[in-house]
Amino acid sequence: MNRDQRTDLALIRIVAAREVTRQLRNKAFWASVIVTAAMLCLSFSLTDVLKGDGESPPAVGVVGEGSTVAAALRPQVTVEKYTDTGTARTALRDEAVDAVVLRDGGVLVLRNLSAELGRTIQQAQQTAEQVERLKELGAAREETERAIVPPALRVSALDADAGVVQERTMTAGIGVFLLFTLMLISGLGIAQGVAEEKSSRIVEVLLAKVRAWHLLAGKIVGLGAAALVQIVLMMTAVLTAAIGFGVLKAPLNAVGTAANLLLWFVPGYVLFVTLYAVAGALVSRQEDVNHVIGPVNMLQMLSLAGPALAVRPAPDDALLTVVSMTPGLSWAAMPMRMAVTEVPWWQALAAFALMLLAIAALVRFGGRIYRGGLLRYGGIVKVGEALRGAAH
Repeated sequence: MNRDQRTDLALIRIVAAREVTRQLRNKAFWASVIVTAAMLCLSFSLTDVLKGDGESPPAVGVVGEGSTVAAALRPQVTVEKYTDTGTARTALRDEAVDAVVLRDGGVLVLRNLSAELGRTIQQAQQTAEQVERLKELGAAREETERAIVPPALRVSALDADAGVVQERTMTAGIGVFLLFTLMLISGLGIAQGVAEEKSSRIVEVLLAKVRAWHLLAGKIVGLGAAALVQIVLMMTAVLTAAIGFGVLKAPLNAVGTAANLLLWFVPGYVLFVTLYAVAGALVSRQEDVNHVIGPVNMLQMLSLAGPALAVRPAPDDALLTVVSMTPGLSWAAMPMRMAVTEVPWWQALAAFALMLLAIAALVRFGGRIYRGGLLRYGGIVKVGEALRGAAH
C-alpha cells in the first residue's frame, strides 16, 4: 500500500469516525433501539400468555367417588371429584371448575356451557354407559379400561421439520421488516444530513480538506457501522426474549437465520445508503429531500417482493429465483428464500457476487453524481448536470 492509499484510508476513517460519533450521541438513535426491541419483546410475552391461556384444559367436577364418567373425562379435561353436590356447587361458584356432572347425569354450570365442553361431557357419558354395559355382560377389567382410555394415536409427519422451517421463516420475516424499517429511517437521515451540509456550506469547508469520494465513502462506512451496532443490539434483545418466552423451539436455527440475514443486509445497506447520499447531494434545501428520494424509496419497497413471494404455498419457482438474485432485491429475498427452502450454493454465491458488483458500479457512478451535485446550488440538480459538473 503506497502513501496515497494510506492517506485515502486515513481520511475515510476520519469521516467515518465523525459519522459514528454523531449517531451514537443521537438520542433518537438509542430511543429507536429501545422502543423497537421493547415492543417486540412485549409481543412475545403476550403471545406466551395467550398461548398459555389457550392450552390450559377446562376443569370439570364430578360428584361421586367411583364415577365412570370421571375416568372417561380425564384424558380430555381436568377432573375434580366431589363427594356431595353441595361441595361441587361451592366449587362452581368459586370458578374452580367450569361445569359439574351430577350423579344422575345432569350438568351444572355457573352461567353457560360452551359447545365444545358440552360435546366432551356428552361423549364421556356415552362412553361410561358403554362401559357399564360391558361390566354387566361380564367383560374383563382390561377390556373396560381400554373402552375408557383408548390407545394413543400413532402420528407420523410427512414433514417433520415443518416447525423448524416455520421458526426460520418467522425469524427471517421479522428481521427483514426490522432491517427494512431501519434502512428507510437511516436513508432519510443520510439524505437530510447531506442536504444540510450542502445548504449550510459546510461541505465547501470539508471539500477543501478531503475529496468528495472520501466524504461519500466515510459516510457509508460510518453510518453502516452505527447501523450494525443498532441491529446487533435489537436482534440480541429480540432473540433473547423469543427464546426466554419459549416462542422458539429451535433457537440455534433462529440464530443462524438471523446471522445469515445480517450478512445479506450489509451489502444491501451499503447500496441503499449510497443511493440516499447521492440523492441528498442533488438538493440545496432540506425541504426538497422528499422529492429526490422517491425513486430510491420505490426501489427499496420493491425489495419486499422477495419475502412476499417466499411465503407463498409454492415458493420455489422461477420468479422467486430471479428476484432473489437481482441486486437491490436479493438482500431481503435470498435470506428469506434460504429460510423457507433449500437454495443451491452457487445461486447464493452468484447473488452475493452480483450485489458486490452492483455496489462497485454504483459507488463509481454515484460518486461522480455526488461530487458534481455537492457544489451546485439553486433548486434540484438534475443527474445530467451533476455528471457534467463532476467532469470539470
